Order: sequence, then C-alpha cells, then structure tokens
Amino acid sequence: MNSPQPMQVERSDLHDARLPELRQELRIEPGAVAADGGATWTLIDALQHTYIQIDQTAYHLLSRWQAGMSFSELAEVVRSDLGDVVTVDEVAEFVQFLIANHMVVESAAGGWRRFAELLDHSRLGWFSWLLHNYLYVRLPIFRPEAALKRLLPYVEPIYTRTFAWIVVSSGIAGLYLVSRQWDAFYHTFQYFFSWQGAVAYALALTFIKSAHELGHGFTAARFGCRVPSMGVCLLVMFPVLYTDVTDAWRLRDRRSRLIIGAAGVAVELSIACLATLAWSFLPDGILRSTAFFLATVAWVLSIAVNFNPLMRFDGYYLFSDFIGIDNLQTRAFAFGRWKLREILFGLGRQAPEALPEKTGLILIAYAWCVWLYRLIVFTGIAVLVYHFAFKALGIILFAVEIFYFVLGPVLREFRRWWAEGGSISATQRTRITVLCTVLGILILSVPWSRKVSVPAVIETSQLARVYPKSAGLVESVLVRIGDSVRAGDPLVQLQSYEIDQQLELTNRKIDLVRLRLARRMSDAEDRTTSLVLEQELRALIETRDGLGKEKANLTLVAPISGRIAEFNSAVQPNRTISRREFVALIQGGNGLVARGYISEDEVRRVGQGTMGRFIPDEPHWPSVPVVVSEISAAGAASIDILELASVHGGPIAVRPQNVQGNGTKSIPVKASYLATFTAGSAVAHNFSLRGVVVLEGSAESFLGRGLRRAAAVLVRESGF
Repeated sequence: MNSPQPMQVERSDLHDARLPELRQELRIEPGAVAADGGATWTLIDALQHTYIQIDQTAYHLLSRWQAGMSFSELAEVVRSDLGDVVTVDEVAEFVQFLIANHMVVESAAGGWRRFAELLDHSRLGWFSWLLHNYLYVRLPIFRPEAALKRLLPYVEPIYTRTFAWIVVSSGIAGLYLVSRQWDAFYHTFQYFFSWQGAVAYALALTFIKSAHELGHGFTAARFGCRVPSMGVCLLVMFPVLYTDVTDAWRLRDRRSRLIIGAAGVAVELSIACLATLAWSFLPDGILRSTAFFLATVAWVLSIAVNFNPLMRFDGYYLFSDFIGIDNLQTRAFAFGRWKLREILFGLGRQAPEALPEKTGLILIAYAWCVWLYRLIVFTGIAVLVYHFAFKALGIILFAVEIFYFVLGPVLREFRRWWAEGGSISATQRTRITVLCTVLGILILSVPWSRKVSVPAVIETSQLARVYPKSAGLVESVLVRIGDSVRAGDPLVQLQSYEIDQQLELTNRKIDLVRLRLARRMSDAEDRTTSLVLEQELRALIETRDGLGKEKANLTLVAPISGRIAEFNSAVQPNRTISRREFVALIQGGNGLVARGYISEDEVRRVGQGTMGRFIPDEPHWPSVPVVVSEISAAGAASIDILELASVHGGPIAVRPQNVQGNGTKSIPVKASYLATFTAGSAVAHNFSLRGVVVLEGSAESFLGRGLRRAAAVLVRESGF
C-alpha cells in the first residue's frame, strides 16, 4: 500500500492526518541503558548508515505503527495498550522527525521530486565545498569487512590473557633494561636527523597508525559489528588514518563499545612494550631508533590526541560510554546553553532533559570546556592556514575559519537571545547582567594603568669587562681581585707561539729582501727584479706591523682606571684561553646606570625624564630610583644585554640567529627599544643586577591597549 505523500499538516487536521509507510529496511534493536536507568532502543538505517537512539515512547509508537492509521488512532492505541499518555502533537513531531531523516516510503506519484530538490540543495560548487570541508575530508580506501572476518581467527590469540601477560612482562623487562642505560636511550632519537632516519620515521609512524586502526577494526569484527570502510581523513590537509566502526552503536553492552574505542591505543601500548624490550638488544642505528620511536613518542602522541574527550576521536566515544550519555556533544551543548542563559538571564526554565544533578553538571562542564577548546583550536588553525597559504588565500581561509567556526555559534546564540527578547528583558537577572556588562566596559575603558614595566639590568656607570682580543696561552697573571689599576696597565700577558713563529719568519724574509736589494748593482738578476723586490719588502713590512699589533694585543690591559672587582679564576699560567672567555671586571666609579628594553607597545607612553624605580630580582637588594635619560629612536636589531634574553633565562623573547664570523645574536621576537636610566644614590655593585624598571608612564585603558594592538597587527599584515 502506497503511503500518502509526506507533508506538513495544519494543527487543526492533526487528528485526521494519516501515518506514512515506514521503509522496510529499518531495524530496531535494544540499546544500552540510559543514564537515568531507562530502557533505550537503536533505530538502524543500514542504507544511510545511521544509528538513532530512541526512548521508550518512540519505541512504542514504532512498534504499533500502521501505514494509513490516523495520528489520533496511534495515540489511542498506545494509551490503551500501555497506559502511556501520548498526545497527537507528539505523534506529529515524531512523524516529522522520521520524514526529515528519510525513514518513510515516498509516494510513487511524486516523492522523487523531494529527493531531487534535496540533492540539488546539497550540491556545492568546488569552491563552496572546499570552504566547508577543508578542515576535515574523509577518503574511504578499503572495504575491509570480509578481510577482517577472514583474518580474525589468526589474530584471536592477541585477545587472550597469555598474550596480555607476555606484553606486560616485556614492558617491565624493557623498562628495567632501559633504566640501566638511560643516557644511551635518551640520545637515540638523534639517529632520525638524516634522510634515512626520516624515511624510517615515516614508515614507523605509518606502521603503528595502521596497527592502531586494525585494532579498532578487528575488535569491532570480533563483537559482530560491520566495518564498512577504512581510509584516510584529512585534518587541515594533514593525513590521518580512520576506521568506520559506527556499527558499534548497536551494541547493547557499553563495556564492549569501550573495548572497541580503546583497542587502537591498546595496540600501540602493546607495540611500545615490545619495542622497549627490543631496543636493549638492537645495535645502534636506524632499527634501534625506530624501536625508540615506537616505545616513546608514538604512543604518547596517540594518548594525547585519541584520549582527548574534547575532540571527536576515540576519547570522545570512550567518555560518552563511560558516563553513559549517548550523543554526548549535542546533549551537553543543550545543557551548556541552558545553564548559560539561566546564569545571565534567570529565565527559570527546566533543563533540556531530566537527568541526575551530577550528570547535568558533568554535561555543563564538558560543554563549556569544549567551547573553550574549540575557540583555542579554531583560532590556532586560522592563524596556521593564514601563515602557510599565500597572502590572498590566507586572508580568505582565515576569515572563513573565524566567521564560520568561531563567530558563527556566537551569532546564532545572539539571534536566539534577540528572538526571546521579551521574556529575557523582563527578568531581574537580565538587569543585573546588563549592569555588570556596562560596569565591565567602563572599567576596561577608563585609563587606570600608568605602570610601564621594563626588563633591565643595573650596574656601575663605569664598568668594563675585559676579554682577550685573540686566543693565546697565559704566560703570567699580573693582578688579582681588589687591586687598583690605571687605564693601560697590563693585567694578563698571553703568548702565541704561532704569532712568534710568523713574526720571526717575516723578519728573516725582510732581511733577505734587503740583502738582495743591497747587492743589486752587482747581480744582474736582482737588478732586473728590483721593482718587484721593493714591492715585496713593503708587503713584508706591513705583515710584520700587523703581527706586531697582534702580539701587542696579547697583553691584556685595563681599559679604564679603577679596581679589579672580578677575576676569572680559570685564567692561570700555562692555560689557553679563547677570545670569548671572560677575564676580569673593572669597576671605575661609584655611580649606577640601568639599561633595558622597552616594548613597542609601551614606548609611546614614556619619554626622557620619566621617573620610576629599579626593582632587582634579588629580594635582599633594595630598589633604586631611576630616571629615563635616553631612548633609542629605532628598535634594537639584537638584544645585547645577554641577561635579558630568553635563551639566557631573561624575560625578553628572542630567537637565536647565527651570524657568520660573529657568533650567535639574540634577535627580539617583538620590537624593543634600548633605554638608558640614570640611577639615584645607592651602593655600587661589583656585578650587573637583573630586575625590572617600573616607570610612571602616561595612563592607558585596557580596552585602548587592546584596540591599539589589534590595529598594529592589521597594519603589519596589510602589506602584500
């Protein structure tokens, strides 16, 4: 019997409306027990590969469903048979639900037109499809069901207790052996820094991730579930393997679903245990490095990703089955939105569904954590695609990511608030929320903050560090800590046998050339080459002068007059020192000067004459009043005060950059301006003291600072 064409019906005609015919392929199987202890069923549509959990009322409606029966007749049958109170409106809503999910038979006369319209609406151009799907694209490659069932008897021993004991024992033995050679184990990863290592890394990663997915597949097949496909999904164009075990939803036992969800990580942990043991017996090289990777990095990454319940991977389904809540995110989001509206507006509405209070709190906390996590992840992905794509495409993808995934849910919630404006505006809680919002905006808008913090060091105004101008062997040390010296006094005498030999050889060459010039009147050959000999003599004299300067530089002298405040105890006779080795620190006066770097965000708020205090990192040193004496007009190319660079434990973020012939420089990540401060009277230090200068700058609001930083980013990124 053909069913009438599904359509929307007027509320006045609900009693006489007729039920459509259900598709014959639909199956109903008992489901897991709900969180409130009630029974559930799973409505399975094998053609669409969908699994819908239904409650007891829906099950009773379907079990008594007859095509052509009126809505009121079905409601009456359920009432008379079971005593359940089912209204005609509930029947109508359920019918529309079935129609929307394509679970009814369409009329032969024209039902195909509705599917054609749905198909047309679902078709997207390649550009629209890319915008909506570039974050996640699933590419089925294999249909493994037959192969899994055929191979299942061969992998059955893996599911025995004997194999579990073997794996655990291997892991314990491997950890014991590794602990006895921990340094060698720790440095094994260095073998991957070659093209052979990169290939081995890729193969090992492919192997363990394939084993992970096969773990899901074989375990699902072992519980009698269908595994229709395995393949690759692209997460922001990064390939990740997947296995479709959706059929596990029809399992009534939640423990079985938990086992299927955890099977992948269990396989990786088993491989890690065996690889840990194998590492101790493998020779150094690629195989040992591969075992190290399988024993450490692979399973740690897998747990960090797959066991994260905030992502739609294994951890999400494990958490869902653990707390007994199916369709977790949809239901949790409903609770999260409801609780948010109650906090903000106090509408006094009931929760989306009747659940124990503890379960409701878990769903609310989970929803809010997912929202925060998605905000961070989607914003990070937006920045990632912006920087990895060329500028024009990066701007488009960034805008799509932000508007579609970040602002989209927020705007939808705002539209809901606008639609319910009448009921929302009538509550006392709404007035409190509006008042708090206005106060918050005012607090952010008022320029409260006058403090400007500047990372800095303070030291004696005349402080000189002595380093060798060239490497050499220490011949004698002429001073010690506490000695008074005058500018130019020798401190350390170095010796360089290489310079001495070159100087001696050059002097001999000069003597030889002069001798040949002296006898040129009696030697025809010397007479013809006299011009060449004169040029050679001048070159040798220049070389000798240069070597003489280098030899003079072997005498380390005091650059200023003062007192030896520090001296490197490692500088001893008969020891070779390099050009970068610190020798001595000379304190030339009692005044103090501070130097630091002002961030580009704060430099406009201070100027010459701005007062503040230097607060040292050492708590037992007193703070010192300072005044800004100079601020550089341009940003510093590098952070020359090493104590302030992050690579040396300082507060200024830098990235090291090798400079040919000049060592490594610390390049600031953010533009910084060198500032010099004159310090008030204080006890002079024999060393640099790190701390922070707190200045009284011009006042600025938090909102103004945020807007200025946003504008600076837009200006910086606006250029192509």
